[in-house]
Amino acid sequence: MMILEGRKLGLKFNVLGEASDPACQIADSCFPEVRYKEMVDSSDVVTFEFEHVNERALEYAEGKGKLIPNLRSVELKRHRHREREHLQKLGVPQPRFVIAQGGREALRVLRDQFNGVGVIKKSEGGYDGKNQYYVRGNPSDFSFLEADPGYFVVEELVHFDYEASIVASRGEKAEFYPLTVNRNQKGILVFNYGPLDHEGVREIASKIMDSLDYRGVLAVEFFVKGREVMVNEIAPRVHNTGHYSLDFAETSQFENHIRAITGVPLGSARPLTFFGMVNLLGVSRVSEEVLGLGKVYWYGKGEVRRRRKMGHVNLSGGDLGEVREKIEKVMQLVYGEGGVDNYI
Repeated sequence: MMILEGRKLGLKFNVLGEASDPACQIADSCFPEVRYKEMVDSSDVVTFEFEHVNERALEYAEGKGKLIPNLRSVELKRHRHREREHLQKLGVPQPRFVIAQGGREALRVLRDQFNGVGVIKKSEGGYDGKNQYYVRGNPSDFSFLEADPGYFVVEELVHFDYEASIVASRGEKAEFYPLTVNRNQKGILVFNYGPLDHEGVREIASKIMDSLDYRGVLAVEFFVKGREVMVNEIAPRVHNTGHYSLDFAETSQFENHIRAITGVPLGSARPLTFFGMVNLLGVSRVSEEVLGLGKVYWYGKGEVRRRRKMGHVNLSGGDLGEVREKIEKVMQLVYGEGGVDNYI
């Protein structure tokens, strides 16, 4: 999606990946991972769509002065305990947490400091709910973690009203997409809608981006309870909750990311209407009725698997009520009576 949007700016794209990868299918050149130095050397700017990628390629691009956003922002995301420590230094609101080294220590912390109820998150390899364990009073059920020597973050279990996120792009100035309400199940985004507003979220996103001397698109995910917001996590990249912007913002998050990293002035992030997005998880097709409700995007990923994001549907409406009605219709048409849990 970054490539397709970046074509508007007359740019050419190299991709590090396999020939079957969706991005490689539309790139100007595709390089296998063993040729990462060649890919970096033949590029003017190097960026990423996902933080869990070839670490040597990221470090090499950083060393060449070509990696945008910078490696520091990636490292925070690849190591969740560093992310929490950084946010703590900034003084932004977040859930109460304790960093533990080793699964045995994480379980002890959960018992002694959280009364056996909380979330244990492995510091590395966590996204879309992976390596996250929700414990509600019986830590012994998670004794399999004791053998893991790595870092963990133990957090309070937050009873929020809803989850939300803001997507921002920072170049010479910053553009903020509106806050969206997000519905996650089993740690993976199912749908979101907006626009909403909540006091303080833009200031929090600005503080985080400024602290990292950030360039590009960054998302901040929140827990919202009444007037209070707490940062759940950040994502130093284009984000699933901003996919609606392909159709319903003056400039998409993908184009603004490319604009930011190439030094082009950012476009407006203003929403054009009320909007929503439904992820197509573990499905290979949708009905014509879904096509009649919104705009469907397929990613060309090939193999269909549970939890795998195969595409999404963008929806619009005259108000949030109409958008939510369309989301419910799409959810019913795509996932049926059994619901999305059968697909994730």
